[in-house]
Amino acid sequence: MKLKLSVYPAIPDMDEKLAEIIQEAVDNRAKVVEIAYGEAADGIKKRILNFLNRKDIRKLYSRLEKTDKGWGRIYLHFRWEE
Repeated sequence: MKLKLSVYPAIPDMDEKLAEIIQEAVDNRAKVVEIAYGEAADGIKKRILNFLNRKDIRKLYSRLEKTDKGWGRIYLHFRWEE
């Protein structure tokens, strides 16, 4: 299962939306969460990455992948025990 969240243009309750999509991924045991921040400023990307690097959030996913070509996206990969 792959979940998607678009935060372009920047939304005021971005941290809440990020927390919700990550919790949904954990509940549904999703493999990947795609966070699209688009052509937003570097400040938005830093805000997203700072949120994702919090200790309580970091322990939920196994790998983070950033793409900057064209439309900016961040992929969170999850690894679940069978």
